[in-house]
Amino acid sequence: MPTQRTQLIKDGQLTSFMVDKMGGMKTGFEPTGSGRRQNYKFAPTSRMRNTFIEAGEHSLDDMLAGVERGIYAKKMGGGSVQPGTGEFNFAVREAYLIENGKITKPLKTATLISTGPKVLKEISMVGKDMALAPGMCGSVSGSVPTTVGQPSLKVDNILVGGGN
Repeated sequence: MPTQRTQLIKDGQLTSFMVDKMGGMKTGFEPTGSGRRQNYKFAPTSRMRNTFIEAGEHSLDDMLAGVERGIYAKKMGGGSVQPGTGEFNFAVREAYLIENGKITKPLKTATLISTGPKVLKEISMVGKDMALAPGMCGSVSGSVPTTVGQPSLKVDNILVGGGN
């Protein structure tokens, strides 16, 4: 089955899923050509390819304004996702404290913890600074190269672990 553009979220609503042929037979969802595997030794499963959030209209300054105390996660690191529940944790490689709408000081460590559905509901602004980067997606069907990207996002509420 050929791959296709699959818009997962439209106007803030989940509208589709990444579905391979076998997943489509099991769930009844329409396959989207999302089956991938590292090589012939692995069975294909639904996997991301070029996954991104489209740019919005806000500047970083717009998003920082009004934040009394928060975290600016400038660069993300590795993490994990539980596919059945949507629970995730991601390390932040470069983070700064936001106080009264201004970036004030660097933070040593931070981990972002939430669930996919919950954090999507907490996005209140989408930046216009969209960028793509290469990555890897590891799963039961091996590791496959991906392209991922997003603009800056203002997330109003998320659990942050770590320390100064």
